[in-house]
Amino acid sequence: MGAGPALTPMGSCRKLALPMTQQTRHKVQSVDPRRLKLADPAGTSGVLLGFQCRQCGVQVFGPATYCQSCTSNDLAPVELSQRGILYSFTVVRVPPAGWPGAVPYILGQVELPEGPHVLAEVIDCAPTGLKIGMEMALALTHVQAEGSEVVRVVYKWRPQTPSANFPEGKP
Repeated sequence: MGAGPALTPMGSCRKLALPMTQQTRHKVQSVDPRRLKLADPAGTSGVLLGFQCRQCGVQVFGPATYCQSCTSNDLAPVELSQRGILYSFTVVRVPPAGWPGAVPYILGQVELPEGPHVLAEVIDCAPTGLKIGMEMALALTHVQAEGSEVVRVVYKWRPQTPSANFPEGKP
C-alpha cells in the first residue's frame, strides 16, 4: 500500500463518543436531506432517496430534474434499498479540499437493486477484504464539526460479509 497513514477501522469520519441519550441533545441532521431521510430523531436509521421516471421506470439516486434515460421530466420520489453490490472502489490518498476525515480512505460505488449507483465511503474494512460483487449495507455515522451544536448523519457503506471486516478491530 506504500507510505502513509494506515486505514482506520472506523473509516474517515469521527464517530461521536457520546451515549445515544447525549447525542439526542444535539441537533441531528442528515448531511443531505435530498439524498438521506432520517427515520428517527437520533439519526440511527434512515433511507436513501431518489426518483423514478414515470415514463420508462428508471430510478436515480438523489435529486433529478430529468430522467437520465429518456429525458422525461415526469419523475416521482422513491425510497431506495439499504443494500447493494460493490461495483467499484478505490483508495483515496489525496482527499478533496476540506475533507474532515482520515486519509487514506476507501471510496466505493455500490449498485442498488433498483439500478442506481451510490458513491460513498466504505468503512469497517481493509481494501484487501473488498471484492467486486460483494454485498454491502448502508451505514450511518454521526459527524460533528468542532464547536458545532449540529450532528450530521452521513451515509456510508460497510460489507455484509464479516470476513471483510478488520480482524480484532485492526486494519
